[in-house]
Amino acid sequence: MSTRARDFIDKYNCFFITTTFNDWMPLFINDNYYKIVIDSIRYCLDKYNAQLIAYVLMPNHLHMVLFYNDKVDVSGFMRDLKKYTSVKIRDMLFADERKEEIKKILYVKHGQNYKVWKTRFDAVIIKHGKVLVTKMKYIHENPLRKGLVEREEDWKYSSAGYYKTEKQGLLPITHAWKIM
Repeated sequence: MSTRARDFIDKYNCFFITTTFNDWMPLFINDNYYKIVIDSIRYCLDKYNAQLIAYVLMPNHLHMVLFYNDKVDVSGFMRDLKKYTSVKIRDMLFADERKEEIKKILYVKHGQNYKVWKTRFDAVIIKHGKVLVTKMKYIHENPLRKGLVEREEDWKYSSAGYYKTEKQGLLPITHAWKIM
């Protein structure tokens, strides 16, 4: 039997996900805001039996590559992540008296008073190893392209450092080759 199809991911349970703060606001203001999202990602990884293959948290958006071990529920994962973090980020903005940001997230529609995240998110199914590598490269180069660091592994809110050193960072990473 040929091994040429090894580049093919067996199940369609690997996703490149992007979500953005409403109006592209840079709401990752300091480590405390990042921690809210990091803690929520950890919780959702456990709840949905998913593995994080790669990620980057940028000042106004995030990218992740998720791999589901069992039932795929990207919508549930993102709903829980965004619902919890919306409340916590909003509360922290009030506690920190960030009046400009509070004014910008004001959104009185459909029973909502504030809107932290854009309503939708993008989820692209990753079917091939080459696509996975391309998405991971895009994720890891994002802080470099935006001028936030000089080397991609220097951005602490990313899995790039893990792929350079194999030392776990802020979130648990499963090496990409373990899912292929």
